[in-house]
Amino acid sequence: MQIILDFEPYELYESVHELIRMAFPGGEIRRAAEAEADLLFKLRLVRGAKQAIMEAEIRTREDGFKWQKSLDIPALDERTVLNWAKQQVRAFCYDLLCDLTGKNINSYGILTGMRPVKLAHRLIDQGLSAEEIETRLKSEYRLTAEKACLLTEIAFANRPYQCTAESGNWVSVYVGIPYCPSRCYYCSFPGAVLKNYDSEIAPFMDALLCEIRTLSDCLKERGLKVQTMYLGGGTPTVLSTHHLDRLFNELFKGGWITAETAEITVEAGRPDTLDLDKLHLMKAAGVNRICINPQSMNDETLAAIGRRHDQKGVVQSLQWVREVGIEKINMDVIIGLPGEGLKENTHTANKILELRPDNITVHTLALKKGSLMSGQESSFTPQERTGQVKAGVELFSRLLREAGYIPYYLYRQKYMKASMENLGYALPGCFCLYNIQMIEERQTIIGLGGGAGSKFINSKAGTLESLYNPKNPAAYCETVQQLISRKVDKLRALN
Repeated sequence: MQIILDFEPYELYESVHELIRMAFPGGEIRRAAEAEADLLFKLRLVRGAKQAIMEAEIRTREDGFKWQKSLDIPALDERTVLNWAKQQVRAFCYDLLCDLTGKNINSYGILTGMRPVKLAHRLIDQGLSAEEIETRLKSEYRLTAEKACLLTEIAFANRPYQCTAESGNWVSVYVGIPYCPSRCYYCSFPGAVLKNYDSEIAPFMDALLCEIRTLSDCLKERGLKVQTMYLGGGTPTVLSTHHLDRLFNELFKGGWITAETAEITVEAGRPDTLDLDKLHLMKAAGVNRICINPQSMNDETLAAIGRRHDQKGVVQSLQWVREVGIEKINMDVIIGLPGEGLKENTHTANKILELRPDNITVHTLALKKGSLMSGQESSFTPQERTGQVKAGVELFSRLLREAGYIPYYLYRQKYMKASMENLGYALPGCFCLYNIQMIEERQTIIGLGGGAGSKFINSKAGTLESLYNPKNPAAYCETVQQLISRKVDKLRALN
């Protein structure tokens, strides 16, 4: 389906194109008005001194439709009025697209970003109660009652754990190890498969340790303290015991890990990369949270998606973690994997609940263009698959809540099945602090290593700047000195 957008002013595209994609999944969106199209979408916003007029026209090959709405402009400063206008345009387009398609195009209403809970936190900042927040989310932002309740619940649950301006010079740290022993078929991560350990890991470790050493001086200069640390990837436990030891030694020497560091997580997502020696080393280094991520507890699915372990390997890994004494365990699952429906989801949920991890993160499959799975046809229609995914998500929500787990963080991605979310659950008192700080963006995150993202939060100025290291290990090694310089500059600019 060819969709042509003709917007005035041109900047409206950034506000509403994602809603159009949701209304017409699979459509090819262009902004060349002279081209032939199956659907032409014209949108105009005219702002007067006291009134704004929104006009929309949609023409298909068979028919045409028009909408118009006028609104009084509130007495606000120009920046606030612009934000208000964007929100009104999104709501206008959401309503007309739902009207045109005869369905709710997005259970999150006009919210299409990765971090919708941030909006609930802004409303808490304004002093609103839970009931008032849910009302605002439904009426102004068009969320369904279910999603409005979920966002509000999560915001109030993780609010006490967030970093604030009064929290001092606390930061969190992400260390990216961009390698895996094999590539899962749903993964779009470039160059992640480790083919030759000696030739690939040696230069990467040199670059990573250089970044750690150099930035540690800036850490001390600025008086910054690390609250949480997260080793992610890829799969960090693909590193040998020797290299893990070198990494932790450098983090201790550089002051990245101290007695004040509250949480150290290692993403051991692939059980086939773990052994007792590595786990004993991590325990001695202060690791108090570990992620064992089966994605599914169905052996046929694990083989189909390219994993090199079965459910017995998952159980063995958890037994080792508990034997060594690492305090908290997270397990990830994915809803929407090929060949899986409610029966398979139920099996996975029951098996994981038998293991009773402290955290369970429920992901909804988001297929990216670079994944091996993205071009494969399913035997189910999109509507049938959407129904299966929703049923799986609802199943996990019910079973986890009944077992005493609390939803405490949430984020979304593009191309997610059934317009859903990734949702972290935890037993009471077992929230992952890093996940909260990273998702809610109220604390500076320093990213080290391949694919690591840094977020520099200036709470006094109310600004956020992001900087991302290359995902490709070779590109990271080539640019590490420039990356170090840029991070030093941004850290020194923080109040």
